Amino acid sequence: MHIGLMDWASEIDMRKLTLAEITLIGTYTYSTADLRAAALALHEGAFGDLAWVEERPLSEGAQAFRDLHEGRTAAAKVVLLP
Repeated sequence: MHIGLMDWASEIDMRKLTLAEITLIGTYTYSTADLRAAALALHEGAFGDLAWVEERPLSEGAQAFRDLHEGRTAAAKVVLLP
C-alpha cells in the first residue's frame, strides 16, 4: 500500500506488478486533526473490544504470517512491534 502523497513522481514497473499478480492500493493521507480524533476514539474504547488484535515482536513476523495463513491464531490482525 502506498500511503500519502509525495511531491515527486515514482516509476512503478506495471509489468512486474501484473505478472506477479501484485495488488497496489493507494490511499491519501489524513490530517493531524483526523489522527488525533482517531487516537482519542481508540483510547476511549469507541471501537469496542479489540481482543481480535494480537501483538507480537517484529522478530516473530514470519511466524505470525504463517499462523494467520494456516489458521493457527484466533486473531484477525497481528500487530508487529519493533
